[in-house]
Amino acid sequence: MAFANAEELYKVFRLTLDKVVKDEKLNASLGAGDMVVGLKVPNIDAFITLELKGSIKATYGPPTIKIDVTSANDDETFVKFWQGKLNLMMAMAKGQVKTQGAVTKMLKLLPKINPVYKMFAESLKEAGREDLIIK
Repeated sequence: MAFANAEELYKVFRLTLDKVVKDEKLNASLGAGDMVVGLKVPNIDAFITLELKGSIKATYGPPTIKIDVTSANDDETFVKFWQGKLNLMMAMAKGQVKTQGAVTKMLKLLPKINPVYKMFAESLKEAGREDLIIK
């Protein structure tokens, strides 16, 4: 396991989203996705809901609103993806990432999230988890 528990993953993801929100252009670009994305990490019982409706809003824990698309994978795959080190299509084909819902709509976001990969790696460092940074 990459993270000890869901709270550790949430801490890193909060740091990352703080950076995204401060980047007005990136926040608006991702917010234009007009959907609700669920990020499920079952091996540490984590769930992040991303509302992409004009800007980005995240909630942590079981979802309380309707999710348009859900991506489920373990925390090690999560770390690889958010650093841009995972071929999502290949991971989906191999069953490493399972999706439900508006997958095509979600895939359209991929080119827009490139700047987030560097932010996620920076957040790992800030959280004292340099060991998870993939060179």
